[in-house]
Amino acid sequence: MSIQVDSEFASDDRARAQIGAAVSFLLRNTSGVGREHAVELIVEMVRDVASRPAGPEAPSIQPLMSGVTYRDFVIDAYRRDVDRWRATIRRSNGKKIRIASPPSVRDEATTTADAINAEKAIEFARRAIDLGEVI
Repeated sequence: MSIQVDSEFASDDRARAQIGAAVSFLLRNTSGVGREHAVELIVEMVRDVASRPAGPEAPSIQPLMSGVTYRDFVIDAYRRDVDRWRATIRRSNGKKIRIASPPSVRDEATTTADAINAEKAIEFARRAIDLGEVI
């Protein structure tokens, strides 16, 4: 699993808040066995990250395809699991983007469907931009 490292957290508390928000997002609309499975995957992910070397000598973990520009957006593909790729979409000028469904304004958007490879994830992101799902 590839993870994009964001080393620009304002504080430890901010990082914890974002982790909490991400966990809440991953557990939304889950219950019973599905929720237990999701929690196991999250714990596995945390253990995987914790087992990596820390500090400046640690290898940089970046998406396989990052910084792909399309129109006024930058697209980064990342691997969630074997043959499960997603892409994040952000504005090249750093401004927030509007998401059509559910309506919201964010720093970045993530494709909702898994792709079989990075190229397909980038294609999904481009299609979302073309269809006006991300403005």
